[in-house]
Amino acid sequence: MEQPYSIYRVSAVSYANTLPFVFGLRNAPERPEIDLSLDTPSECAMRLQNKKADIGLVPVAALPTLEYYEIIPGYCLGADGPVRSVMLFSTVPAERIRKIYLDPQSRTSNNLVRILARNFWHISPVWEMAPDDDNHLSAEEGSARVLIGDRAFYAESSYPWHYDLAAVWKEFTSLPFVFAVWAANTPVDPLFVQKFNSALRYGILHIPEAAASVHDPKLHAAINLENYLINNLSYPLDNAKMAAIKMFLDMLRSL
Repeated sequence: MEQPYSIYRVSAVSYANTLPFVFGLRNAPERPEIDLSLDTPSECAMRLQNKKADIGLVPVAALPTLEYYEIIPGYCLGADGPVRSVMLFSTVPAERIRKIYLDPQSRTSNNLVRILARNFWHISPVWEMAPDDDNHLSAEEGSARVLIGDRAFYAESSYPWHYDLAAVWKEFTSLPFVFAVWAANTPVDPLFVQKFNSALRYGILHIPEAAASVHDPKLHAAINLENYLINNLSYPLDNAKMAAIKMFLDMLRSL
């Protein structure tokens, strides 16, 4: 039977943390028909801004830049403690950091580290955007580097000081952290939302199968993917996460 709504263009994130969502959207028995693209977080936001996508897994820090958006209730990309894939790697302890290189693929994580630098570590470093193709921090004394996504796994053994930004946020606020939400730049048909969330839920309930579907020896060597998806990520968009989004955006406005 023909579906009563148009085919939505959906932008998801290409990192391993989004694997359950993508697995569900591609494999759930009741999945909606969509035009799916896999992008970096910053590209997801840009595609919604430029009307090249209708729905995206949008970094929370990018929400205020959208002319119009509706958060699709149900699921998000969050963490309630260490996330492992959003890291600040440093050559020195946090209180001695003088320069922080930001990740060009991220907006939310870059702003999160700015918030934590000011309000938690009480430091005022120089900020510089790192080259997109430079996955490792230089040996520059007093410098640190934000790394997100799968690249963070590969860098864990390269730096003496590691700060998991979701864990630091939890210590600072006692709240979980939300990196991205499903948002639309146009009103979305309720029937689509129902099928969309059903597909996302399917992926979350089938994480072992989703992890087993990834044929990337380097990724599997760096991390136990199934354990990471189950124990480091938190997907339900609940009241605590909505409170965390509000707190983060309030702090972001004060930077």
